[in-house]
Amino acid sequence: MEGHAAGFALRWYHTSANQLWKTPGPLSPLTRLSSTKSSSFDQDLTDAKRIADEAFELYEKNMASTTDVERIKNVIADLETEQSQENFWDESNAARAASVNELLSQQMQLLSRIEKWNQWYGDCTAALEMLRPNERDLLDEAEQAMLLEELRDSSAKLLDDSKRFELELLLSGPYDGAPARIVLTAGAGGTEANDWVADLKRMYERHAQRMGYQCVVEDSQDGDVVGFKSVELLITGPNAFGWFQGEKGAHRLVRLSPFNANNKRQTTFAGVDVAPADILNPDELKDIEIPENELEITTMRAGGKGGQNVNKVNSAVRIKHLPSGLQVKCSQERTQSLNKGIAMKRLKAQLLAIATEQRVQEINEIRGDMVEASWGAQIRNYVLHPYKMVKDTRTGWETSNVQSVLDGDLLEDCIGAFLRYKAAQDVEDNE
Repeated sequence: MEGHAAGFALRWYHTSANQLWKTPGPLSPLTRLSSTKSSSFDQDLTDAKRIADEAFELYEKNMASTTDVERIKNVIADLETEQSQENFWDESNAARAASVNELLSQQMQLLSRIEKWNQWYGDCTAALEMLRPNERDLLDEAEQAMLLEELRDSSAKLLDDSKRFELELLLSGPYDGAPARIVLTAGAGGTEANDWVADLKRMYERHAQRMGYQCVVEDSQDGDVVGFKSVELLITGPNAFGWFQGEKGAHRLVRLSPFNANNKRQTTFAGVDVAPADILNPDELKDIEIPENELEITTMRAGGKGGQNVNKVNSAVRIKHLPSGLQVKCSQERTQSLNKGIAMKRLKAQLLAIATEQRVQEINEIRGDMVEASWGAQIRNYVLHPYKMVKDTRTGWETSNVQSVLDGDLLEDCIGAFLRYKAAQDVEDNE
């Protein structure tokens, strides 16, 4: 009996030992680390490939819609030949010289852009080729990481610029290439509204800088406590008006007011008006006649610090076009006559731009299109409390990253959504 028990115990020991040997045990720390690294790299590579595929699709679409590289080079060569002619810079040829210089600059920028696309596309495809399974096995971890970073960087640049170019193709209106004049005006809300205008001013200035535009404050009226009652910005650069045109309208802010003693939630508004600037030369503007009885001209003291002449006399001028309700103000010059001349030029340009947009033949047929900064007129809501959200009421575009919008970073996505929406509406209207 004892021998039988001993034999059973011995057989159990050998069986258990064999099972223990055959059953996979826990992975060693080094093996687990290697497996985790591989899995993480594979996921990162999959994500990078997805972005690259999106970038490649846009790249091919944009390359198909733009001018052939050889043709661009031929145009550049012809323009440079014309520039080298003896009388090209003569005063009598000033208009043609300006046109040639602008066209040459555009063509050279386009060529440079396409060359960058091709470089990024080539870097992406080379990295993808070397990261194929069979090729990747020949590389160490550092080399694989370097190629993955190259793929990420090049595909991100290609995708971002391809998206921007796609939007630029939508900017084909008659005045889209003009500079943009943006006028911000405080609406309902008192001190809170003045502070809101200051926030919008900062948002547009930062966004303009991010997009490569030049932004200059041409006029401003300080608020009684903080911020501004009004601000006029001039933004210059390729397609400035086309890019900012959709910002026209009432902008509504909801937040816990820092100017409320009880820290209560408050709603305030600011009006944003956008018009093309400098769209016509003085000779063309002379052909636009506006009867004096349709204009309301008022003068006032211009803003500014110190004791300059602008603060001592009524040098600033505001002109209102009574049939349409449009009005412009100018206070940038030291004399009333100079400011009046500039204001008239701006008013005529704005009236002509709106006449074209509304497809009317006569200036006096233009509908009033003033921005009403109040309830029911808002094009965009910026909510900071009780939740965070920016939502465009026209396109439905929204984000919870309010601060990035106010910093001017995410505004590009919002404006892009509007341009696509507007293009779709134009197609629908023409069908």
